[in-house]
Formats: sequence, C-alpha cells, structure tokens
Amino acid sequence: MAFLLVSAYLLLTHTQGAPVENGALLETLKSQVGLLSNKSDHYSAQVRPPGTNRQIPQTIIIGVRKGGTRALLEMLDIHPNIVVATTEVHFFDWDENYVKGIDWYRSLMPFSYENQITIEKTPGYFTSPQAPERIHDMNSSIKLLLIHLCITPVGRNLIYYSAANPLVSMELLQMYTI
Repeated sequence: MAFLLVSAYLLLTHTQGAPVENGALLETLKSQVGLLSNKSDHYSAQVRPPGTNRQIPQTIIIGVRKGGTRALLEMLDIHPNIVVATTEVHFFDWDENYVKGIDWYRSLMPFSYENQITIEKTPGYFTSPQAPERIHDMNSSIKLLLIHLCITPVGRNLIYYSAANPLVSMELLQMYTI
C-alpha cells in the first residue's frame, strides 16, 4: 500500500509539462495497481498467494450468447468468497481443449483459498451436445447456473447486431426485450 501511495505521489508531483516517455511510468503504475487490486482477473499466473491453490470450479455459468452471463460473472466476482476464471475456457465443448486434460483445465483457474468458490463461465456449454456428459464425468455434484433471458427472436437479432454496431439505440433494443 505504501508503494502505491508513494507512486501516486511521485506521479502527481512529476514536473508539469514534462512528457512521460512512451507512457512507461503510467503503465508501470497501472500494472502495480492491478496486482494490488482485489479483482480475480488481476492475479498473475506466476504469483501464487500463500495458502491458495488452483481448484476445479464448483460452479459453471452457462447460457445463450449475449444472454447476461458476463454481467452475472462480474457481479459475483465482487464477493470476496468467489473467484472467477477470467476467460471462457471452452474445455468441455471444444475437443482440442478437452484432450489437454483436467490438469490443463485446472491451470486456467484462478488461485483460491479453501473457503472460496471458483466459478467458470462458458456460454458455449449450453449448445454443446458433449458438454453435459463431460461436466458430469468431471464432477457430478457441480452447480450449473443457466442464464437465459426471455427475448423475442427479433430482439435477439438486434442484440447480436448491436454488439457489432454500437450506434444501435438502446430504446430500440428495449422495445424487443421482455
């Protein structure tokens, strides 16, 4: 914490008008602040906090594309007893990842303490025919959170379109969502 405060002080007292060369100082500060953050996605792959391990997830979030799975994951990640995988792993639905084995899958999970719940989110498991059996074979007591927003087909297409075209009006999207 002291290092962060000293760094912020040095940044603020830096001679006004003098450019920061290639933003190196700013990037260094950002990375250091990120490493000190409580967010799961800032844990470095090389830094293992004492008393932690990478665990197989106890919960997996599945759902339809653009159905709110990322929003749920971000909200759950706020809780101190929950850690989340930072990317969609696609372990159970992509054969090229599944053949890498359970140790590879575990290596993609964040470090967590025994009392914390590890959560992974890959919406693609919802549409994969082999994912349910593979998940069950790994852990038959795993909790699955299914996220599916009730949206008309027109609304769903508008959501897909708006993801690629950010100028689409929110009012237009709200007309077709329930």
